[in-house]
Amino acid sequence: MSRFLCQMSASLTLVLVLSALLLGVAPPSGFAKPPSPDPYERLDVFAKVLNVIEQHYVDDIARGPMIDGAIQGMLRTLDPHSSFMSSEERRDFELRTGGRFVGIGIEIGIQGDSLRIIATIPGGPAAKAGLDSGDVILAVDDHDVSRMSLDHLFMALRGDPGSFVALTVKHPNLLAPKTYVIERGLVQTDIVVSRMLTEHYGYVMVRSFGHGTADKVKSEIDKLNSYVNGGLKGLVLDLRKNPGGYLKEGVDLANLFLKDGIITQTKGRSGVVIETYKASARRHAFDMPLAVLIDEGSASASEIVAGALQDHRRAVIVGTTSFGKASVQNMFPLPDGSSLKLTIGKYYTPNGHCIQAIGIMPDIEVEAMALMPRPRPPQKREKDLERALQATSEDAASSPPPETFEIQDDPAIDDLQLFTALGQLRAREFILPAP
Repeated sequence: MSRFLCQMSASLTLVLVLSALLLGVAPPSGFAKPPSPDPYERLDVFAKVLNVIEQHYVDDIARGPMIDGAIQGMLRTLDPHSSFMSSEERRDFELRTGGRFVGIGIEIGIQGDSLRIIATIPGGPAAKAGLDSGDVILAVDDHDVSRMSLDHLFMALRGDPGSFVALTVKHPNLLAPKTYVIERGLVQTDIVVSRMLTEHYGYVMVRSFGHGTADKVKSEIDKLNSYVNGGLKGLVLDLRKNPGGYLKEGVDLANLFLKDGIITQTKGRSGVVIETYKASARRHAFDMPLAVLIDEGSASASEIVAGALQDHRRAVIVGTTSFGKASVQNMFPLPDGSSLKLTIGKYYTPNGHCIQAIGIMPDIEVEAMALMPRPRPPQKREKDLERALQATSEDAASSPPPETFEIQDDPAIDDLQLFTALGQLRAREFILPAP
């Protein structure tokens, strides 16, 4: 190896040093592949290509961007969730998971061979323009996205507030693609939203799994419990259109409803267990009946929660099959401030199922449909019948006045999936023993 290094110029030595640093970023040795006899064999070709470009390319070109491009190309041979991130891209990633950023308000993922919108953030620019879960992204500002990593696509969608981006998408129910010109803006989401559905049943929506999500959910459920004398009789946990986030937050959220047992297990190369996450009785907080809503936009940490609660028979899962992302990524910081986001394993449900590219199948499958109130036709009563006896003044005086009350539409129950979940909770109130 030393003879090989001596033959190289000083400029190429820098390339090898950088490459060696990258090759040194590896998972724990317990599941690392044994090194080949000469791990730098192909770097000889890389170094010669770099040397030819620097000497003969028509224009002067900086070496740094070429090396970064080579690293990005190397990671594109892996799965779509592994990527090389500059320090700026790393900060952007942390903002996305924190719930506040400048962009158009979408979460994206690979499904099959397509780059699809997993979820749109309610009230964000994309949602207002008419984009929705399941739409396939074809181009950004006329640039084909097929060669972009997810993180670089996110960067392409970012920009200054008030600037515009053109997004070409294919809707599932339309033949021809459509281009939307969308104004970027500050997108800020309430990661956790709660309300009462009826007098005894609560609702909590979790839109993503950022830092502190599990604690926010606990706080919101405690608040709902305080509204009801004796506590909630049931809770709907809504994970629809939730693209995931931090694995730890998903584990902590599931632990709020589980006293013991495995929540999830991550396995790396050759099926070697990386880590097993178990429920802790100390973090367990709630025993009320639980229904969980999922759909094709529920991914990653959302699927960890739904899978754990389903396998432990702790909740009834309602909705449609989830997205199917069971890969686990780690961040590896690099000396220049950049980072390597690398898929190191897959997670498994407590029963040992890996739902990668399969998804969580609900216990009760219900398509997303809006509930539309239908006017009741007028009903005939006794007084409307021909030749019916009419009430006398004495009859009216002897009858007590009818009790009157105001009927209000409940704005919370406006979709079939939520309506079904609430019905399941009400049924369980009568068939399940008290905790």
